[in-house]
Amino acid sequence: MKTLNKNELKNWPKNSYTLLHVLPEEHYQHVHIKDSINICVFEVNFIEKIKELNLTSKEKIVLYGDSDGEVDARAAASKLRKLGFEELYILEDGISASFDTLDIEGNKEDILDTNQLVNLNDGRYFLKANSSIEWSGANVNIKHSGTISIKSGNIEVNDSLISGEFILDMNSIKNTNLSVEDGSSYLEAHLKSDDFFSTKLFPEAKYIFKEIKPVEIPYQTDVNYILDGELTIKGIRVYQKIRSVISSIDNELVLTARVEIDKTDWGVIYGSSKFFKYLGMHKIFDNIYLYMRLELR
Repeated sequence: MKTLNKNELKNWPKNSYTLLHVLPEEHYQHVHIKDSINICVFEVNFIEKIKELNLTSKEKIVLYGDSDGEVDARAAASKLRKLGFEELYILEDGISASFDTLDIEGNKEDILDTNQLVNLNDGRYFLKANSSIEWSGANVNIKHSGTISIKSGNIEVNDSLISGEFILDMNSIKNTNLSVEDGSSYLEAHLKSDDFFSTKLFPEAKYIFKEIKPVEIPYQTDVNYILDGELTIKGIRVYQKIRSVISSIDNELVLTARVEIDKTDWGVIYGSSKFFKYLGMHKIFDNIYLYMRLELR
């Protein structure tokens, strides 16, 4: 999929693409880009409604959601890609940033639904026991995945501002995609070794963030807090931004996020083509992905 800005879309001939508004019908009724078709990505019959359009795999499809998070539009594009569509475009910054350029039907003020905004109660929330995050990484042969336990963590809310920290137990690194017979224990030991995270010397990793404001329109179901903090691994502190969704459910907080980090930022250069030549099949990709769903009370 590709990103398309509002000025580029304005210059496209109207009959050269199909424009999809992927948010719920009530949002579409309030405001939408003229000539767009409403098919909500959250509906269970999303795929069936797409098929009813009788589009070919080569036709251009432009998808848009509400704002710069673009999570909803990207979710729709992911589903369409699995159906075989090849020319998929995400409208950059969504409809919220398009009023001064595109032909919009409805009012900008109608976008805001205060019932859908996140509202966090002041207080200090502590991570539930036995919490963990999932990780994935890959070399040229295979993608690996696993978990890392979180020793402790908390978020403090003060008038919608949040601060907090999370401490990871690096000795708890587990692999989940291999069996013992296929070498899961060997991989875990390698990840804990000096080639990677040196967990005997550095048994903990820590992420700290302070006085973070919500985004301008903090919807409950979209990115509503962008954490600006420091991630310390192997004693090395590196600035790390985390685009998160924080929700309040029954006086508890739930934080979800997908984080991409570059292991070489923390001196983990084993198998990196940035530092070594002629790696061949021993090349390891630098990016590691962390998938978080943390519950705090």
